[in-house]
Amino acid sequence: MRISGVYRGHLVTLGICGALVAFASSSPAQTVYQHQPQVPIGFDQACAGTYAVKPLKSGVLNLRTGPGTNYNVIGRLIPNQAINIADCKGNWLGIRDAQTSEQIGWVHKGYMRRV
Repeated sequence: MRISGVYRGHLVTLGICGALVAFASSSPAQTVYQHQPQVPIGFDQACAGTYAVKPLKSGVLNLRTGPGTNYNVIGRLIPNQAINIADCKGNWLGIRDAQTSEQIGWVHKGYMRRV
């Protein structure tokens, strides 16, 4: 998904599978950019399906550009949010937009549950 018009200190929301994803930015005043995940998502039928974010102490789950904590955080998911998963690599799930098939990012599967 593409995000534009991110403003410092404000929250931008984006719909995924009918739910909201909150994106926060520490960018300079007004930055327009396009996000492109670094690791391509394939189609692994073993993990494909709809998942929801488990309740978290922090209240949000990091959405990353690739399958690992060494990849940049590009957004945050909220508990109970339903997500379309298309791929997995190790303990990481790849998110793809259900309507456009565009790659969105990666989340750790330990914080997700199938719905």
